[in-house]
Amino acid sequence: MRSNILFLLLILLSCISCGNNRTKSVGTKSVVRFAIDTLSIVNTLNKNISIFVQNENVMSFKDTEKESISMSLLDVARKCKDKNEMALIALKNSNTLEIKVVVDNEIDTTYKYHISPYYDEDGIFSISGQCAPLTSIFSNPSQTVDIKKWLFREREHLTDDNIHLLQGIVNQLSHTKTTKYITNSIIPVIHGFSGLKYKVSSSIVADYYVLYACSTAKEIEAFVEDVVSNNFDLCVKSLNGGMECYRQAGSNGYKCICLIGINNDWSYKVQPLGLVAIDNLAPVSSISSLSDENSSITFPNNITVLFPTNKPQINGFCNVSVSNWAGNGIECNVSFVVSFAGDVKSVTVKRTKKLCYDSWTHRVENKVVDLTGKSSPYTFTYMLHFTDGDNYIPIIIEDNHGNKRELELNVRAEFVRTDVPSIDIDNNINIDNY
Repeated sequence: MRSNILFLLLILLSCISCGNNRTKSVGTKSVVRFAIDTLSIVNTLNKNISIFVQNENVMSFKDTEKESISMSLLDVARKCKDKNEMALIALKNSNTLEIKVVVDNEIDTTYKYHISPYYDEDGIFSISGQCAPLTSIFSNPSQTVDIKKWLFREREHLTDDNIHLLQGIVNQLSHTKTTKYITNSIIPVIHGFSGLKYKVSSSIVADYYVLYACSTAKEIEAFVEDVVSNNFDLCVKSLNGGMECYRQAGSNGYKCICLIGINNDWSYKVQPLGLVAIDNLAPVSSISSLSDENSSITFPNNITVLFPTNKPQINGFCNVSVSNWAGNGIECNVSFVVSFAGDVKSVTVKRTKKLCYDSWTHRVENKVVDLTGKSSPYTFTYMLHFTDGDNYIPIIIEDNHGNKRELELNVRAEFVRTDVPSIDIDNNINIDNY
């Protein structure tokens, strides 16, 4: 009898202990534990496990082959799909979210997780000059506007303080290890940095500073190597005053202007500041040669710069050909076909003196065909004078930024002439004068 009583007391103490540790076991195997910031599930072999944030199933493990599962509660909360909706639920519940674990279709454990807002206040920087300034996605002024629009559609009115808090929770749910930068401005297209200077401010502390525009992060390492080996000759020692910007010689494309802070021990830090597009390339003749620019630049220190989808076009393809012509030895109606893509602006056909029969029937001129708003392929006709043999037609192709490519089309012509028919003229005309 005494042994039975002791056995019952041990079972009772075991249940009390499990309750104090916020731990519950399902069957004889799975055990779910919530620490301050971590969810742990042990003995999960061959179990069906679902994890919910509020009522959204964010993770499922079916017949798992793992012995245990462990992850931070914040990472679990970040699995939710609609960040705005989940942040609003948290805001209405004193910044808490309910995380629930279901094992084999039975609710195992529920936990109230407190989520803190996140505001990107670490990176303080700015740039003024000919570029599109960058901002962190969490410091983007348009984010507040977007959240207010969403709240209006949801018929949820909040005070400015609560909107700011909601934005912080959305930031926290959206935050990853990578810091992303975007721009709200139009990227300017330039031919180079000659004559341009930029005003920069940054929280980076270094012995030397220099601006460099890169298309990939790999360029920076080579540039810093060159700067250090030349005794920092391109650098300044303070950010007061205008700064020149450098780039890889002869390079074109979309570029990110970066502030590089270099120390005497050759260590350095990089801060992306703004975006530009450099275009010194005329439209190419083959569409296969049309370069495909990257949509982002990733830097080693977990920073990614995203280019906007509406970035200006700086690459183009254009091909001009003569599809047909008809006429005589004086003038010919010539049909041109233009295939084009990208930033092509116009095609010019030069009617030179050789392409004019005489100054009375034709005059020397340039026919400019504006391709803005037109679809490819585009066809037009132009009157030219052809002679037997090769006829060379000068063509100029120009893009939106003044880059030109000149070529000549060769059209070979052969005219078949017949004998002029004889005309009998009767000169025996009687003219009566009265």
